[in-house]
Amino acid sequence: MATHDPAPADEAAAKAAAAELERLTKAFNKAEDNLEKARTPLHEAIVKHLRARSAPPGVLADHTPYDRNHVGRLGKAAGVPPLRGPNAAPAPEYDEATQAAALAELDKLTAAYRKAEGKVEDARGPLHEAIVRNYSARTLGPGVIAEHVPYDRNHVGRIVKAAGAPLIRG
Repeated sequence: MATHDPAPADEAAAKAAAAELERLTKAFNKAEDNLEKARTPLHEAIVKHLRARSAPPGVLADHTPYDRNHVGRLGKAAGVPPLRGPNAAPAPEYDEATQAAALAELDKLTAAYRKAEGKVEDARGPLHEAIVRNYSARTLGPGVIAEHVPYDRNHVGRIVKAAGAPLIRG
């Protein structure tokens, strides 16, 4: 029984598709790394201002991409004493100048975070489009695609399904 060798054109298309996916994955990973680099100082500033009692937690949250509950979880994880409850710290008095400076810092860090978040979305779109295109054209199968992208085979299938591409069986 003779084995079927892929045609040279199919091999070239597969190599080109894999190279494209790797290039797009690299851009996506870089964008995600930059998002993490923007998230870290934002979280540190939130904790710093919660600890210093620069402004009420709800006001701090209004100047971040997070809600008040998430800001509270960040503070709790960092060991900031709560404002209410049995382990509550003494009620703080907020200084307007200190509060304004804290909110300005958070606004700046939030803007950088949102910009980095936008770049992740900008990188995700072309990556998902290439996944769907190569899957639909049967240039690469889901397992091979998964080897070249930051997703496992199941997530590749979810991306393809969400795009409305017909699933390949077999």
